[in-house]
Amino acid sequence: MRTIIDFLKKEFLQLKRDPRMLPIIFVAPILQLIIIGYAVTFDVKNISLVICDLDSSQMSREFYQSFESSGYFNIEYFIENIEEVDYYLDKSLANIVIVIPKNFSHNISRGALTKIQVLLDGADANSANISMSYTSSIVVNYNQKILIEFKDKSGYELNFARVIPETRVWFNPELISAKYFVPGVIGLLLTLMTVLLTAMAIVKEKEIGTLEQLIVTPIKSWELIVGKLVPFIIIGFIDVIIVVTAGILLFNVPLKGNFFLLLLSCIPFLFSTLGLGMFVSTISRTQQQAMMMSVFIVMLPFIYLSGFTFPIENMPEIIQFTTHFIPLKYFLIILRSLFLKGVGISEIWDEMLIMFVIGIVIFVLSLLRFHKRLE
Repeated sequence: MRTIIDFLKKEFLQLKRDPRMLPIIFVAPILQLIIIGYAVTFDVKNISLVICDLDSSQMSREFYQSFESSGYFNIEYFIENIEEVDYYLDKSLANIVIVIPKNFSHNISRGALTKIQVLLDGADANSANISMSYTSSIVVNYNQKILIEFKDKSGYELNFARVIPETRVWFNPELISAKYFVPGVIGLLLTLMTVLLTAMAIVKEKEIGTLEQLIVTPIKSWELIVGKLVPFIIIGFIDVIIVVTAGILLFNVPLKGNFFLLLLSCIPFLFSTLGLGMFVSTISRTQQQAMMMSVFIVMLPFIYLSGFTFPIENMPEIIQFTTHFIPLKYFLIILRSLFLKGVGISEIWDEMLIMFVIGIVIFVLSLLRFHKRLE
């Protein structure tokens, strides 16, 4: 035990002597949280809208103003000629163009069917789908308004079958993207810090020749491995605490679950990330190689296949099967459940168990390979 403690002191002293690493370890997570928390969002707002009002009536003005008052659309331009529509869509000056026909108010006044034209820029399919959904909702509300006005004026009682949904959103009622992404950033940063730092720190020892010096000392292999990994476990937990605090203070994302349960769930996840860090160190000769391999072998598959940005349910079946072996997938479920739903261990123990099994397999295999290199 004394040997390991001395080795840990040496590792922290070595870290302290490298002032370039300290900002990367403790400041970079906050910067990444801020960038991802503010920039990565699926919310679609400030949709550029161009109005081609061929009717120019009070009724048509009320209709297009309902788009602006919704808070999602900004009316950027008014055009009077339908031939100008192509220009605004081709130049990406508009996400949506709404063409209101000449007989708009006349048809509505006499109770006839009225068609408007809605043209969307579909280059960004996600934004176009969401914009179309907003448009449909506004048109439905406008139709209801017309119906109510007709009922008030005519005095007729309108009785017909209809379905009225009473919608209630659980866990994230404001549908704020940051509340979904910020917990995921914790998993992403923990992966980044532990894999990258572990791989580069071990390779750095090999580059400057100190690893060989350590091998010829009386220190045992397992003591060397424990001494190398424990600092990164401590750094990982400190980063988790920093990011959780920053997420609560900066993005108002409350942690509804137990904080100590969150820290407990980090342990099985660390087995896999530390194992992958050691594996990368065994196949890399330089720190640059270690960094590149960490990014391409670990980080990119983790980001794309874990459900951090893209829904796993939308992926092909073969890719969905592959995601079962990505430990970050289960860690994200745990993090989002703890943050948004405030669940206990009874709801997340199966994800923790799967993550623990995957982590142990990765860690042991990487440990054996690393041990073999030491010998």
